[in-house]
Amino acid sequence: MSISCKNINLRAIEKADLSIIQTWRNDERLRRYFREYRDFSMTQLENWYNNMIVDDRFEFFIIENKENKPVGITGITYIDWVNRHADVHFYIGEGFQWIDDVYSHEAFNMILDYGFYTLNLNKLWAEIYELDKLKLEFFQSRGFKIDANLRDHYYYRGKYYTSHILSYLKKENE
Repeated sequence: MSISCKNINLRAIEKADLSIIQTWRNDERLRRYFREYRDFSMTQLENWYNNMIVDDRFEFFIIENKENKPVGITGITYIDWVNRHADVHFYIGEGFQWIDDVYSHEAFNMILDYGFYTLNLNKLWAEIYELDKLKLEFFQSRGFKIDANLRDHYYYRGKYYTSHILSYLKKENE
């Protein structure tokens, strides 16, 4: 599957993408925002990939620019097909930017549309750590509301941080 927009395409992750994903995921500038705290070996990433592609609860995409160069990742995970909700996320790995002014808005719009209008989900949610102020502001500027705060929920470099659970409903996107 591939989805195109003005500046980007979303396509399914392929095994050939794992080396760039490993580079992004293992870099401290990005890893501090992920649930997983450790570096990933290629074997671990291959196991993740093999499990993810057969599990209907996970939809991951490479964000690529118009020259078909990977610039980031987006996805909908932990899909609850009965209650029609899932975790939504994205990041721009190119230049280890996390969020940028070129690709982020389009990628986010595309993954929301995919979740709401292709998968027919009712709610998309995200967990964003207190130290990730850039992503918290980005999601809130897109209409996501904080549903819960999990105090001292995330540990990073000797300090505990609050984890914010945000959500956005399909009817709020129409």
